[in-house]
Amino acid sequence: MSHTFRAPAVPLIANDPMFSLWSCADKLTDDTTRHWTGYRQFISGVLYLDGILYEFLGKVNPVNDRYYGGYDALPQVDCQIRPMTTQYTFQNEAIKLELEFMSPLLLNDLDILSWPVSFLRYRISSVDGKEHSCRIYFGFSGEFCVHDGQQSVAFGKDEQSVYFTSGTENMLKRYGDDHRIEWGSFHIIAPGHEVNAMSLRQFQRKVRLGNLGWGFPRSRILYQGPNMEDMGPEKLEEGVYYKVNECYPTIEMDESFTVGEKDWRNQIILCYDDVKSIQYFDENIEAYWKKDGRTFSRLMTEAQERSGELWQRVKEFEDDLLAKAEKKSHKYAQLLALAYRQTVAGHKLTYHNGQLLFFSKENFSNGCIATVDVTYPSIPLFLLYDPRLVEGMLEPVFTMVDKGLWEYEFAPHDVGRYPLANGQVYGYLERYLKVKPDPLDWQMPVEECGNMILCVAAICKAEGNYDYFRKHEKILRQWADYLVKIGWDPENQLCTDDFAGHLAHNCNLSVKAICALGAYARMLEATGQDGSHYAETAKAYAKAWEENAFDGDHYRLAFDQEGSWSIKYNMVWDKLFQMGLFSSEVYERELAWYKTKFNTYGLPLDNRSDYTKSDWQMWSAAMFDDEAYFNMVVDAMYEFVVNTPDRIPFTDLYFTSKPYARGFQARTVQGGLYIALM
Repeated sequence: MSHTFRAPAVPLIANDPMFSLWSCADKLTDDTTRHWTGYRQFISGVLYLDGILYEFLGKVNPVNDRYYGGYDALPQVDCQIRPMTTQYTFQNEAIKLELEFMSPLLLNDLDILSWPVSFLRYRISSVDGKEHSCRIYFGFSGEFCVHDGQQSVAFGKDEQSVYFTSGTENMLKRYGDDHRIEWGSFHIIAPGHEVNAMSLRQFQRKVRLGNLGWGFPRSRILYQGPNMEDMGPEKLEEGVYYKVNECYPTIEMDESFTVGEKDWRNQIILCYDDVKSIQYFDENIEAYWKKDGRTFSRLMTEAQERSGELWQRVKEFEDDLLAKAEKKSHKYAQLLALAYRQTVAGHKLTYHNGQLLFFSKENFSNGCIATVDVTYPSIPLFLLYDPRLVEGMLEPVFTMVDKGLWEYEFAPHDVGRYPLANGQVYGYLERYLKVKPDPLDWQMPVEECGNMILCVAAICKAEGNYDYFRKHEKILRQWADYLVKIGWDPENQLCTDDFAGHLAHNCNLSVKAICALGAYARMLEATGQDGSHYAETAKAYAKAWEENAFDGDHYRLAFDQEGSWSIKYNMVWDKLFQMGLFSSEVYERELAWYKTKFNTYGLPLDNRSDYTKSDWQMWSAAMFDDEAYFNMVVDAMYEFVVNTPDRIPFTDLYFTSKPYARGFQARTVQGGLYIALM
């Protein structure tokens, strides 16, 4: 990707919702590195080059609770974001430093996809042809394995790695949205580096005094009047727990070398052992990579042995994906590159009783796990590569229903709050009940029934068989019958766009029900059953929809709201499944109308506000064979991404008249942007 593409936040490490590190700045040295929630998890990088210290990664003083000037930044000249890799290039008149982060989220290899492993490699070369004396330093924070700085970590070593651990006392206890992992161990494998563990201030002291000596002006952090301040431990004792915000435990590693005729290359491997990953109906279950008995020690060995292979496979996967996207447009390829790691790493891949389970986390919302209306927009990316992952998203929902843990005749919304998948919480939490005391008022009946049926139909189409439909046929019939009864003209209820509130007679929600009934009829017919009742119902509802939603030159937001309008993104399935439920006039009128409603940063979701959703805009583009409209959507979304002052992972909900986020960040729904490749 071109260096002219400025992402609001740049993915660095992205393996799952807990092991996820970003740079929220244009330059890697402008800010400390952060978890997707914005919480600091620092990696500091300093290069000692020919007697001068340069920062190149994060900040030497990431805590910033006391003045510390730091060093000049090594000039950053490029940042390239690809689906699984991010490469920064720094250069001055003497050397060039290439720093590359990679998370091997290979959707064509589920075992590798589930590895909690990321790579950081660097290459330093001479620009002026002369030899240069170098020493490179990295500092890794104990913040990687705590929820906040009030908690403690211990330093440890094994045969392959050094690590911080927060133990397992808090394992799978906290749940919700704005939280980090607070159990397990963060491991660093750094062959060729000298490794130590100390307080952050001792790391700062070592970098400065170890290279510049006492003869240089002393920073306040190093000297206060006649007495040295408390610098914290110079060496962390193994197995001893240190409170994070008291001394900021730091694993320091460095190596010395000379750059001249030959480049200098090395890599660091970062791994996270979460022991148990998800609580699944009161049972703590493990990650997918453990399913055949692989130990964490063995995983670290494989990561080292196969690193060269993984870098190559990742490059080949990225090249193929980006080549397909480039055929649509260069800007589209850049948006997909930014969305990929965020989408995949918003999930945790597990294995339980012979079943693959792929749990999403509803980031920056209420933290729900396995949310049906978050799965629905995300599936295009996974359908393209392995629809078993979509099965793994739906299976917890079906299991909850089969266990009798769902009381209604329609489909549920979620299976809990991450990482606890013990039963639906949406509508049952105290904060919901204070507003509407009946949990039924918070449900999304038509929304979730339609989503489950359409997702199953999409799986069957992608796999070329109907095995998954047969597996869950009984409950799908119940939900289809509910749509026959309620779906044509939905009562006052929520849809996936619940931030907009309840809405009765929702035309787009009606479209979802109609498409779901058409898809259900197709699945019945494909399995040798009579689907005529559902097919005829879908056609009759579609005809009635065209008459009742018609508003002169477009179609309404709600059947009873003259002069209203909305994006009918659910209609995309009529096209993708080639059902022909809606007439060509509907598509022609909607396309012409949408083109008149664009603002600088996109097409509003409906007439009630000027905010939009990135996924639904792209779905609208997939409804039409219109290159000009596709480019309108992509270009406006691109302009938002490169202009927004909100330095957060790719938001899917933002304003179209000004480049500000309305809400949401780092969400898996950006997988919906891939629908144009289906």
